[in-house]
Amino acid sequence: MGPPERDGGFSYTLAPPRASELNGFRIAVWPEDPSCPVDHDVVTAMDDALNALKAASAKVEVRPSGLPDDMATSHDIFLRLLFGAFTYDRSGLTPASNTALLARLAQHPRGEALYALRGTFQSYYSWLQADVARHELRQRWTEFFRDFDVLLMPVTPTAAPPHHNKPIDRFGRRIQVDGRSRPYWDQVKWSAIANVAGSPATTVPVRTGRDGLPVGLQVMGPSGGDLTTIKFAELLGRELEGYQPPPAFV
Repeated sequence: MGPPERDGGFSYTLAPPRASELNGFRIAVWPEDPSCPVDHDVVTAMDDALNALKAASAKVEVRPSGLPDDMATSHDIFLRLLFGAFTYDRSGLTPASNTALLARLAQHPRGEALYALRGTFQSYYSWLQADVARHELRQRWTEFFRDFDVLLMPVTPTAAPPHHNKPIDRFGRRIQVDGRSRPYWDQVKWSAIANVAGSPATTVPVRTGRDGLPVGLQVMGPSGGDLTTIKFAELLGRELEGYQPPPAFV
């Protein structure tokens, strides 16, 4: 479609990949976080990736001290901005969904339902605070990616969970992480990091988990560095088991 007319013909060109071989990338790794534990399948996928990077003589730093974000802060900003969208469009709020929301709030007063209720009815000033925090966070990520080219981390804490079969109840779901019950909304915490930062992230198929489901990792890069994350994912993917189609689809 080209640049919007309202921008006066301004166009944006993506930066080229920062490296063309794995050993040319400066790689940070965020393998796990106590705010969102990952299960054995994801740990194994990360081990596979780190072994592949080691074999390629890549420059890797695990848990660098300069990470500009923490999981709890990122998730809080993400939820405030996400549910803030409903302050404008509340067409999805039906009597049934509202009843389910209030029921979960009564059962778990400090759970995700509270974030939804607060976020949906927050003031503009509250949303603006979250937006300012987002832009401050984006600047810190810009500085981080002066020292690193990509950040490797989980996409979700588990492989795909079983179907929930409850279309209304968005806040009663649970997932199992190595036998421990966790909130279903843990599934968005890792991907929200790049989302809040406004940075590109590319998923790399790594291996097949214990239940035969695919497990991947995500590669986050600097703003405008889409071609960097894509190139790194391509190179790393060549060294891994990758995606294996289910037997019925081979």
